[in-house]
Amino acid sequence: MRCVDKGIAPEAYSYYKDARNDLAGRIGWICSYCEMPVKNMIEVEHVHPINNGGDALDWNNFLLSCRYCNGVKLNRNLNRTGYLWPDIDNTIMAFEYTESEIVEPSAGLTDEIAMMAQNTIDLLGLNRHPGLVNKPTKADTRWKIRTEVLGIIHDSYYDWLEHRSLAFARQIARTALGHGFYSFWIKKFEHEQVVLNEIMLAFPHTHHPQYDAAGGLVLRENGSF
Repeated sequence: MRCVDKGIAPEAYSYYKDARNDLAGRIGWICSYCEMPVKNMIEVEHVHPINNGGDALDWNNFLLSCRYCNGVKLNRNLNRTGYLWPDIDNTIMAFEYTESEIVEPSAGLTDEIAMMAQNTIDLLGLNRHPGLVNKPTKADTRWKIRTEVLGIIHDSYYDWLEHRSLAFARQIARTALGHGFYSFWIKKFEHEQVVLNEIMLAFPHTHHPQYDAAGGLVLRENGSF
C-alpha cells in the first residue's frame, strides 16, 4: 500500500466532498487503499467513520477511495486503532504483493504489526479474489482490473530487459501512473533501481520510509509503523 503525504489542508471545508480535487491534486486520482486508478467518481473517504465519532470535515480524516474499498470498509472500524493507514504509517513495507495476486502481511513484521496489517486487508477486502476463500461480490471488480494491470506490469518488465534506457524507464513510470497498483510495480521492478526511481517520481507525494542513524525505521507522525 503506497504511503502518501497529504500535507496540510489547503483550506477549511464546509462539505467534505469539496476536498476531493485538493486531495487528488496532492496524492493523485488513485484509491489510497487498493491503489486502483479512479478517473471518475473517486470518493472522499473518512478514515475514522463519522458514525463512529470521526470528524466529518477534518483534512486529517480524509483519504481517497474507490467505491469498492469505501463500500467494503463502511463503518466497520471504530477508529484508526488496530489498522495501518497510508497517510500515517509506512504501509509500503507492511504488505507483500505477489504475481499470484495474493496480498498479505510482509514477512519479518512483529506479531502486533502483522495483525494490524491483516486487519487492514480484511477491513478493505484487499485480498478478495474468485480463486480464494474470500470471494468478491459480483459488483467488486477490483480483482479483475488488478489482473489486467499485472499483465501489463509483466510485459513492461520483459520489455525493459530488452530496452534498458532512462527514456524507457520514464515511459514505464508513465504507464504505471496511468494504470495504478503502485505496489505491484515496485515489487516487480525491485531489483531495477533506474525504473524504481522513475516510478517513485511519477506518483505524486509518495512518502518513502525514513531511517534513523542506527538504521531503525522512523515512525511517521501519529503512526504505529
